[in-house]
Amino acid sequence: MNAILLLCVVGFVAAQQPQPCVTPQQWEANLFDYSEPNRFMVRGRLSYDATNHRERLLEEVEVGNDREYYDVIALFDLQTEFIYNYKAHNCSRQPLTRPWRDFGIRPDARSFGEAYIGTSALPGLGLLVTMWGTNHTTPSNDTVRTFGTWTYRACLPVSFISHSTQMGRTQSSFFDIVAGISDPNVFIPRPECLTAKEYAMRDTIFGTPAKKFTK
Repeated sequence: MNAILLLCVVGFVAAQQPQPCVTPQQWEANLFDYSEPNRFMVRGRLSYDATNHRERLLEEVEVGNDREYYDVIALFDLQTEFIYNYKAHNCSRQPLTRPWRDFGIRPDARSFGEAYIGTSALPGLGLLVTMWGTNHTTPSNDTVRTFGTWTYRACLPVSFISHSTQMGRTQSSFFDIVAGISDPNVFIPRPECLTAKEYAMRDTIFGTPAKKFTK
């Protein structure tokens, strides 16, 4: 009898534990990014595809008094990044070594409760968010500590902070989020970034999902 009661209590407590919501796999948003180790700020428009591990960022980078403007396509499954420099009018292709940034809530994340950004005193004056944090180890044996806030409804990311020994501390904030990808060709690099053969086969190589290509 006591064993049955104990199981009932444990089941009741487990049922009370908050469960992470599920962030949409594809969305677009205005982004503000700050990297503490490098002391640079990034503002731009992000297209985010968690299904195929792809990012497209039209960005303005500010380092001190210098500003640069880039069009960056990061294809994590292909481990390749294309960077178009608007000032120099050229494109570079380089290996992608940084880990994929998943802006969803990890299944093992710990809940830090809910709160209003603004106020709950009157309707329409605040945004209810849910807060989660976790630690995890990357394949390169780097321990990453994260803390983020997501909207209570729709589970859209609002802010995301991560800290690790290798990458330092970064903070991201998101605004004007739209679910889905507005342009299906957004992850196709510019002609300047590709060979003639690659550009002719761009829909096949960089479609959904992206496929490996020969250099």
